[in-house]
Amino acid sequence: MLSKPQRTYHYGRQSISEDDIVAVIETLRADMISQGEVLPDFERKVAEFCGAKYCLAVNSGTSALHIATKSLGLNNNDYGWTSAMSFVASANVIRYTGASVDFLDISPKTFNITPEILSAKLEKAASQKRLPRVIIPVHFAGQSCEMSEIAALAARYDIAIIEDACQAMGGSFNGNRVGDCRFSNAVCFSLHPVKSITSGEGGLVLTNDRDLFEKMALLRTHGVARGANVMQDVGPWHTEMQTDGYNYRITEFQCALGRSQLKRLEEFVAKRQRLATHYRHRLENIPQIRLQQVDRPEDHAWHMMLVLFDFEAIGKSKKEVHADFRERGVNLNMHYYPIHLNPFYQDLYGFSEGDFPEAEKYWRSAFTFPLHVELEETDVDYICDCVEEIVT
Repeated sequence: MLSKPQRTYHYGRQSISEDDIVAVIETLRADMISQGEVLPDFERKVAEFCGAKYCLAVNSGTSALHIATKSLGLNNNDYGWTSAMSFVASANVIRYTGASVDFLDISPKTFNITPEILSAKLEKAASQKRLPRVIIPVHFAGQSCEMSEIAALAARYDIAIIEDACQAMGGSFNGNRVGDCRFSNAVCFSLHPVKSITSGEGGLVLTNDRDLFEKMALLRTHGVARGANVMQDVGPWHTEMQTDGYNYRITEFQCALGRSQLKRLEEFVAKRQRLATHYRHRLENIPQIRLQQVDRPEDHAWHMMLVLFDFEAIGKSKKEVHADFRERGVNLNMHYYPIHLNPFYQDLYGFSEGDFPEAEKYWRSAFTFPLHVELEETDVDYICDCVEEIVT
């Protein structure tokens, strides 16, 4: 039996430096703490980092996904598809537009949607005249989907793509940063405390499409336009509501924190990669568990460390294994309950167990292990020692 743990290990947490604190305090002392100069500077720096033309900062990753999807003009006659294995927001934002939601199953190896899965479903949908207007691929745990092939399929059927990269900021695809929008209409990130960088709460949406950018900018602020394009005939005080919209603004001090953290994004991702590599080295030869297939470890943002258990081989239930780790100070998490099995989506669309079997298999066997930049390799060693003790 391992000695009693001296600390509790959580799956994720923020890393706040003294520079981050100073940046926030300085902004709090400024004249404007909302809609000031920090916001556009943060947006410019993110766009430059990712290689995209435009960026908007909003108050959550969900808001980013919502205004991106809404800007495509979906309505009640449309369909949108996303992964069955994601946080519910990936699907909810489609429903917010009035469109109907359907799902794609995942690869049993990478836990992402694949071009093969998408191609088969598109062929069937085309024959039924039920093609989606938008597809939202989810870069699960920080590993990008095969976006070049997915984009080619979407283009064949004239379907828009919004990348849900909320878990993948700082990651890459084929050597290019996730967020450059070369394979999609827009890319969305989350700035939640457990993500690659944080602004407390917040989100980002990037695009290379000027028209889409302007639509999203209107949606962020109630649909209200201001500036030279609307004031010329009236006066500099004039504003007008030009479309439906929302209050998705983010504060200056949140942007100050995000801007400060952005300076360390590459450092953060590199640390996550080192910790993940150490995990995989320790765990890859244990027969009772299985790890996410990672084709390009250097491209992975490593938001989550996923471990799948053969509970039958271990001789314990998922709940018992979770309790064993908790007793040792390791708080495992689970990401996520398959979206189609949530009662809301079952009641709304009639989904049921068995509709997306790989997502369901994943959920039954997976746990999310602690992975964040406040951990050290010695912490990973302790957690892996716990794995060996519990499963063997």
